[in-house]
Amino acid sequence: MYPNNPHTSNELVSFFFGENNFVIHFFLKNTLEANVKNVVFSDSQTFNEIIFTLSAESKDQVDQWAAEIKNAGGTLVSEPESFGNDYYGFVFADPDGHKFNVFKM
Repeated sequence: MYPNNPHTSNELVSFFFGENNFVIHFFLKNTLEANVKNVVFSDSQTFNEIIFTLSAESKDQVDQWAAEIKNAGGTLVSEPESFGNDYYGFVFADPDGHKFNVFKM
């Protein structure tokens, strides 16, 4: 594991992990709550929280994935939008209610 410095800030620590440079982001809870719409994060002292993020190549790809999820009967928790520092994305839920981010950064 080694730092993903271009994306590390006071609100986010980012690392590359493994042979294929899988990216792991650790956001501050208040940063997530302010930027990920319609998702409530639990108290980390009593619950475990994780949200998986899928990285898109472009804003158009984000929009295409949102349309595909809708067409497949998925639930968009938030519509694609710009947020944070140059992020564009949305949140969706699988049939069990697990949340996922899709964004372009």
